[in-house]
Amino acid sequence: MVQQAIEATTPAELYMVSSEWLGKHTSDGGTVGAEIRRIASESSAQVTRAAISRAFGTPKPTLTGSYQPELLSIRTFPTLMGYSSRIMAESWESNLLYYAALAHEVHMPPSQLNVAVPEWTQQTVEKIFATHLEDWPALLRSLRLLGDDVREKARKQMAAEQKASLQ
Repeated sequence: MVQQAIEATTPAELYMVSSEWLGKHTSDGGTVGAEIRRIASESSAQVTRAAISRAFGTPKPTLTGSYQPELLSIRTFPTLMGYSSRIMAESWESNLLYYAALAHEVHMPPSQLNVAVPEWTQQTVEKIFATHLEDWPALLRSLRLLGDDVREKARKQMAAEQKASLQ
């Protein structure tokens, strides 16, 4: 049941929940909480909410009147077509957060994200199979399918590199 709840939660929502939880539980959190606090103390300017918002947010000119990348931490707006469909698109904040976590997981250097993110975005869109216009879970499923593909390719590449180094 917990796994199903996590799968139905967007990366932006998970970020927001974990940030709030860590803020309220300053003395616990186990190993992960301790590691997050260590990183925050060593690189405090780089891990503020504002810095993460600038790094992984997207421009929201309709919602904010600005092209500055940011995370607003708002629920995804419904579609109504026309002008409001832009608001709906601007409210989806999860892809860059997911891509950054995925790149970290497969040990991709940050410098490669400029090439990988556009490719991953295209592949995510190609994998969407939506049943109707407001099927946001279809985008989330597509994003996670892409992640599975990237992880599998990274595992195969690592195995090939290990095999080559043993020969």
